[in-house]
Amino acid sequence: MISRESPLDEIKILIKECLGQLYTKDALLFNRNNRRGICERCLVFRFAHYLQNNLTNFFVDCDFNSSFEGLIDQNGRVYQVTERPGKQIQNEDGTVTKRFVDIIVHKRIFDGNNDFICFEIKKWNNRSQSDIDKDTNNLKRLTSDYGYRYGFYLILGDTKENSQWAIFQNGHVIQENRLVFGNEN
Repeated sequence: MISRESPLDEIKILIKECLGQLYTKDALLFNRNNRRGICERCLVFRFAHYLQNNLTNFFVDCDFNSSFEGLIDQNGRVYQVTERPGKQIQNEDGTVTKRFVDIIVHKRIFDGNNDFICFEIKKWNNRSQSDIDKDTNNLKRLTSDYGYRYGFYLILGDTKENSQWAIFQNGHVIQENRLVFGNEN
Protein backbone atom coordinates (compact mmCIF):
# COMPACT_ATOMS: atom_id res chain seq x y z
CA MET A 1 0.00 0.00 0.00
CA ILE A 2 1.36 3.43 -0.96
CA SER A 3 1.90 5.91 1.88
CA ARG A 4 3.68 9.25 2.31
CA GLU A 5 6.79 7.26 3.24
CA SER A 6 6.76 5.11 0.09
CA PRO A 7 9.86 5.43 -2.10
CA LEU A 8 9.49 7.37 -5.34
CA ASP A 9 10.09 4.23 -7.42
CA GLU A 10 6.96 2.59 -5.93
CA ILE A 11 4.91 5.73 -6.57
CA LYS A 12 6.15 5.90 -10.18
CA ILE A 13 5.17 2.26 -10.75
CA LEU A 14 1.67 2.97 -9.44
CA ILE A 15 1.28 6.05 -11.65
CA LYS A 16 2.43 4.10 -14.70
CA GLU A 17 -0.07 1.34 -13.87
CA CYS A 18 -2.88 3.91 -13.66
CA LEU A 19 -1.79 5.48 -16.95
CA GLY A 20 -1.72 2.00 -18.47
CA GLN A 21 -5.31 1.50 -17.34
CA LEU A 22 -6.29 4.85 -18.84
CA TYR A 23 -4.76 4.00 -22.21
CA THR A 24 -6.18 0.45 -22.18
CA LYS A 25 -9.67 0.85 -20.73
CA ASP A 26 -10.33 4.29 -22.24
CA ALA A 27 -8.39 3.98 -25.51
CA LEU A 28 -11.33 5.21 -27.56
CA LEU A 29 -11.19 8.58 -25.76
CA PHE A 30 -7.81 9.29 -27.36
CA ASN A 31 -9.12 8.52 -30.84
CA ARG A 32 -12.36 10.51 -30.76
CA ASN A 33 -12.83 13.81 -32.60
CA ASN A 34 -10.71 12.89 -35.62
CA ARG A 35 -7.85 11.59 -33.40
CA ARG A 36 -7.65 14.87 -31.46
CA GLY A 37 -9.03 13.10 -28.40
CA ILE A 38 -11.70 14.27 -26.02
CA CYS A 39 -11.59 17.12 -23.54
CA GLU A 40 -8.54 17.16 -21.27
CA ARG A 41 -10.74 17.37 -18.14
CA CYS A 42 -12.36 14.04 -19.04
CA LEU A 43 -8.96 12.35 -19.37
CA VAL A 44 -7.84 13.91 -16.08
CA PHE A 45 -10.94 12.56 -14.35
CA ARG A 46 -10.46 9.06 -15.76
CA PHE A 47 -6.80 9.00 -14.64
CA ALA A 48 -7.88 10.24 -11.18
CA HIS A 49 -10.46 7.46 -11.06
CA TYR A 50 -7.74 4.83 -11.56
CA LEU A 51 -5.54 6.54 -8.96
CA GLN A 52 -8.39 6.52 -6.42
CA ASN A 53 -8.99 2.81 -7.02
CA ASN A 54 -5.37 2.18 -6.04
CA LEU A 55 -4.87 4.78 -3.29
CA THR A 56 -7.66 3.81 -0.93
CA ASN A 57 -6.02 5.45 2.10
CA PHE A 58 -6.12 8.89 0.40
CA PHE A 59 -8.63 11.06 -1.39
CA VAL A 60 -7.93 11.76 -5.05
CA ASP A 61 -9.64 15.00 -6.05
CA CYS A 62 -9.82 16.97 -9.30
CA ASP A 63 -9.89 20.78 -9.20
CA PHE A 64 -10.17 20.79 -5.40
CA ASN A 65 -10.79 24.39 -4.35
CA SER A 66 -10.05 24.38 -0.65
CA SER A 67 -7.01 24.31 1.58
CA PHE A 68 -6.00 24.78 5.20
CA GLU A 69 -3.63 27.18 6.82
CA GLY A 70 -2.23 26.28 10.21
CA LEU A 71 -0.47 28.47 12.72
CA ILE A 72 2.35 26.74 14.55
CA ASP A 73 3.73 27.70 17.94
CA GLN A 74 7.43 27.77 18.91
CA ASN A 75 7.22 24.07 19.90
CA GLY A 76 6.04 23.06 16.43
CA ARG A 77 2.44 22.39 17.47
CA VAL A 78 -0.50 23.58 15.40
CA TYR A 79 -2.69 25.85 17.50
CA GLN A 80 -5.05 27.35 14.93
CA VAL A 81 -6.36 25.97 11.65
CA THR A 82 -8.22 28.10 9.12
CA GLU A 83 -9.92 26.80 6.00
CA ARG A 84 -9.56 28.95 2.89
CA PRO A 85 -10.84 28.75 -0.68
CA GLY A 86 -8.26 27.57 -3.20
CA LYS A 87 -4.52 27.36 -2.92
CA GLN A 88 -2.79 30.70 -3.11
CA ILE A 89 0.11 30.35 -5.53
CA GLN A 90 2.72 33.04 -6.05
CA ASN A 91 3.23 33.64 -9.78
CA GLU A 92 6.62 34.29 -11.36
CA ASP A 93 5.83 38.03 -11.42
CA GLY A 94 5.18 38.07 -7.65
CA THR A 95 1.38 38.30 -7.83
CA VAL A 96 -0.70 35.71 -6.00
CA THR A 97 -3.52 33.73 -7.59
CA LYS A 98 -5.89 31.16 -6.11
CA ARG A 99 -5.34 28.03 -8.16
CA PHE A 100 -7.17 24.83 -8.87
CA VAL A 101 -4.77 21.95 -9.36
CA ASP A 102 -5.75 19.22 -11.86
CA ILE A 103 -5.41 16.40 -9.32
CA ILE A 104 -4.36 16.27 -5.70
CA VAL A 105 -3.84 13.19 -3.56
CA HIS A 106 -4.40 14.12 0.06
CA LYS A 107 -6.20 13.64 3.34
CA ARG A 108 -9.16 15.97 3.77
CA ILE A 109 -8.02 17.06 7.20
CA PHE A 110 -5.26 19.30 8.46
CA ASP A 111 -2.62 17.36 10.31
CA GLY A 112 0.52 18.88 8.83
CA ASN A 113 0.99 15.96 6.45
CA ASN A 114 -2.32 15.97 4.63
CA ASP A 115 -0.99 16.86 1.15
CA PHE A 116 0.83 14.03 -0.67
CA ILE A 117 0.99 14.18 -4.50
CA CYS A 118 -0.20 16.78 -6.99
CA PHE A 119 -0.61 16.55 -10.75
CA GLU A 120 -0.83 19.02 -13.59
CA ILE A 121 -1.80 17.31 -16.83
CA LYS A 122 -1.81 18.38 -20.48
CA LYS A 123 -2.79 16.58 -23.67
CA TRP A 124 -0.29 16.12 -26.49
CA ASN A 125 -2.19 18.59 -28.66
CA ASN A 126 -3.18 21.19 -26.08
CA ARG A 127 0.00 22.83 -24.78
CA SER A 128 0.90 26.48 -24.94
CA GLN A 129 4.04 27.92 -23.37
CA SER A 130 1.95 30.06 -20.99
CA ASP A 131 0.05 26.96 -19.81
CA ILE A 132 3.30 25.04 -19.34
CA ASP A 133 4.80 27.94 -17.36
CA LYS A 134 1.71 28.23 -15.13
CA ASP A 135 1.54 24.50 -14.48
CA THR A 136 5.25 24.11 -13.70
CA ASN A 137 5.11 27.11 -11.39
CA ASN A 138 2.15 25.50 -9.60
CA LEU A 139 4.13 22.30 -9.08
CA LYS A 140 7.21 24.19 -7.87
CA ARG A 141 5.10 26.08 -5.30
CA LEU A 142 2.98 23.13 -4.24
CA THR A 143 6.04 20.97 -3.55
CA SER A 144 7.83 23.73 -1.68
CA ASP A 145 5.24 26.02 -0.06
CA TYR A 146 2.45 23.49 0.59
CA GLY A 147 4.40 20.38 1.48
CA TYR A 148 3.32 18.04 -1.29
CA ARG A 149 5.90 15.30 -1.35
CA TYR A 150 5.85 15.01 -5.15
CA GLY A 151 4.40 16.90 -8.08
CA PHE A 152 3.92 15.29 -11.46
CA TYR A 153 3.62 17.19 -14.71
CA LEU A 154 2.13 14.68 -17.14
CA ILE A 155 1.92 15.14 -20.88
CA LEU A 156 -0.62 12.59 -22.07
CA GLY A 157 0.56 11.44 -25.48
CA ASP A 158 -1.72 10.28 -28.27
CA THR A 159 -0.40 6.85 -27.25
CA LYS A 160 0.94 5.80 -23.87
CA GLU A 161 4.42 5.38 -25.38
CA ASN A 162 4.39 9.07 -26.35
CA SER A 163 3.57 10.22 -22.80
CA GLN A 164 6.09 12.23 -20.78
CA TRP A 165 6.51 13.43 -17.24
CA ALA A 166 8.48 15.77 -15.08
CA ILE A 167 8.63 15.01 -11.36
CA PHE A 168 8.98 17.82 -8.84
CA GLN A 169 10.18 17.65 -5.25
CA ASN A 170 10.94 20.56 -2.92
CA GLY A 171 10.25 23.07 -5.69
CA HIS A 172 12.63 21.53 -8.26
CA VAL A 173 12.43 19.11 -11.16
CA ILE A 174 14.13 15.89 -10.11
CA GLN A 175 13.35 13.83 -13.22
CA GLU A 176 12.11 14.63 -16.70
CA ASN A 177 11.69 12.17 -19.54
CA ARG A 178 9.49 10.12 -21.80
CA LEU A 179 7.69 7.42 -19.87
CA VAL A 180 8.97 3.90 -20.36
CA PHE A 181 6.45 1.19 -19.68
CA GLY A 182 7.63 -2.19 -18.49
CA ASN A 183 10.16 -2.96 -15.78
CA GLU A 184 12.09 0.32 -16.08
CA ASN A 185 11.41 3.39 -13.95
